[in-house]
Amino acid sequence: MENPELKRCLGLPSAIFIAVGMTVGGGVFVFTGLVFKISGQALPLAYALAVIPILISMMPLAMLGASLPSTGGSYRYPSRMVSPGLAFVGIWVYALASFFGQIPLYAIACAKYAQSIFPSINITVFAIILVSLFFLINLLGVKLAAQIQGILVIIMVSALCYYIFVGFSQLQPSAFSGFMDKGPGSLLLGTALLTFTYLGSNAIIELGGEIINPGKTIPRTFLIAIPLVAILYIGVAVATVGSPEIAGIRDSQEPLVDICREICSGTGLLFFILGGAVIALVTTLNALFLFGTRSLLIIVQDNILPRGLGKIHHRSGTPVRLLAGVWVLSVLGILSGLSLKTLASYAALGGLIIFLPMMAAAFRFPGLFPEQYARSEFKLAGIKLLICVITGTVLVLFFSLVLLVDLETPLNVGFFVLFLLSGIIYYQFRKRWLAGQGIDLNEIINNREGWHAAES
Repeated sequence: MENPELKRCLGLPSAIFIAVGMTVGGGVFVFTGLVFKISGQALPLAYALAVIPILISMMPLAMLGASLPSTGGSYRYPSRMVSPGLAFVGIWVYALASFFGQIPLYAIACAKYAQSIFPSINITVFAIILVSLFFLINLLGVKLAAQIQGILVIIMVSALCYYIFVGFSQLQPSAFSGFMDKGPGSLLLGTALLTFTYLGSNAIIELGGEIINPGKTIPRTFLIAIPLVAILYIGVAVATVGSPEIAGIRDSQEPLVDICREICSGTGLLFFILGGAVIALVTTLNALFLFGTRSLLIIVQDNILPRGLGKIHHRSGTPVRLLAGVWVLSVLGILSGLSLKTLASYAALGGLIIFLPMMAAAFRFPGLFPEQYARSEFKLAGIKLLICVITGTVLVLFFSLVLLVDLETPLNVGFFVLFLLSGIIYYQFRKRWLAGQGIDLNEIINNREGWHAAES
């Protein structure tokens, strides 16, 4: 039986809000200016092209989520279809990188935005308070956290639409002359970088055990959320390139905020910073608390982590001890003193590394689960599945290489390698200890309870 304590309470709107909130983070505010320097006036086209490989890469995950909906799918699918050790190490690195890297990164970035408006704010204290707030919200239950996510995403989308509207009202068509002056190579590089801004919606498969009618809801979430984000990004790109102020922000760290500062009223600027930039980060924080413990719950069920960590509160239905662990790691990350760039690289690598075993699981799924595959409401067949899996794998390998190079110093690279090695060492020691108790972790791959798999 799979986590009977977790209730199915998330419908399609909630799933979309979670996916959009997780996808639209700080990336659009930073990468827009970065890629404009590379691709020039072709920035909107780069955003439009960047969504294509992401949408293709997400389709195998949508198929798994629709066919075998599960809590903690990022671990459960590869652990049953590929390797429990590989699946565990992927989640171990992802969890450490997200909780120690991504949550602190976004909390500190929010604090810096807030300090730009209220200079007396202490960044560290504000970041810890913000993380603690979302920890408490998620302790009260996934339904409440999802409702708050919906409100925040609506505000965020409204702020981005405001920027687009004001930008379009001052659009200078002449700014798009020389659309391809930078050349196709620059457009290709810009497109590759912008694919990173579309990552995040895959998190929805972590909540498969709490989604109502997941067979239909999960693929629909992908097919609605990703195009919606693409429309917003392209609108932002057009408004930015066509802005009369674009020439003055070529070296800006926050080009959207700087353009908004020039073309919007004081109230409009405040709305865009708080409702757009800050809430884009906050929705990702909330989403990380929402789904971040789900794979860990299944790992606890498999005895790889101690059973006591998986305690579910009888009223809220939330994994209280795992959420507390997320909070502790996040506070330690805030207090670590690591640069935002290093935290961002760790977070991104952690998010990417779980894709590889997931792509392998999707490729093996039709052969291991022919009955579920045949009756699935969303499936990929033959060459389509192969193309999607290859696209996702190439995407992960490319960005992992870019991010490892971006870590620059041997110390930073070594720290990430330590993350990886610690997971491998822990798994091997835990496996041996459990073997002494008569528990064989190799049997996990045959533990397909509730999925009625064909014998392999």
